[in-house]
Amino acid sequence: MAQAPGIWTEKYDVNVYDADINGRLKITSLCNYLQNTAWRHYSEIEKAKGAMLQSGHIWAMMRLEAEIYKTAAWENKLTVETWSKSIGKVSAFRDYNVTDENGACIAAATTTWVVIDPVTKKIQPLKSVAEKWPEQKDKSAIGREAGKAEAVLNPSVSSEFKVKFSEFDVNRHVNNVSYIDWMNETFTKEYLETHQIKTILINFMEEAEYGGTISAVMEQKAENTFACAVIKKESGKEAARGRFTFK
Repeated sequence: MAQAPGIWTEKYDVNVYDADINGRLKITSLCNYLQNTAWRHYSEIEKAKGAMLQSGHIWAMMRLEAEIYKTAAWENKLTVETWSKSIGKVSAFRDYNVTDENGACIAAATTTWVVIDPVTKKIQPLKSVAEKWPEQKDKSAIGREAGKAEAVLNPSVSSEFKVKFSEFDVNRHVNNVSYIDWMNETFTKEYLETHQIKTILINFMEEAEYGGTISAVMEQKAENTFACAVIKKESGKEAARGRFTFK
């Protein structure tokens, strides 16, 4: 249901598969809610105003920064509100608020997106999008754009994963939530059971390929603050970099 021009809301039930062993909303589930709401919004704008991208071109998330104020739980009902904050020459900035049944804001996030040609991998100009897209320049979820994540210099934990078919989405590339999931797996079961994510910052840098091996590495930077990275084993290049803080 459209709330107002340029703003879109979606409602979600926290189902059993969205929750962890403590019954808390998984960070990956929250990020899936954000992503799905963004795509629903874009789809509705295209229906109203016509196609904005050249055939074959796709949106790709470059940065995500989220603040979690309160952890949602299994069977909670949530509302995700999203809007386009601004559109530059090659980057688009989208924000989100997540509220509970009582209208309290439990999380907020900001994202940076680009349009790419999946064949050449080149970033495309956003002139055709900017001409049609309603911006909300005075409305900001966390008061800033998503930042730059710190590098992992001395990893203390490393886990290897094979890139599976199930991790690809309709755009035929590894979904951005998979990178967050790989990073999250660098933390021990005991730590995740006794701590809750307070903030995440993710920079997406290069695509992982089907069948490839990736290493998820982690380094503690301060108390309850960690730098993470996803590294493509074959090339040694970083696919993504992140920062997690816990409480």
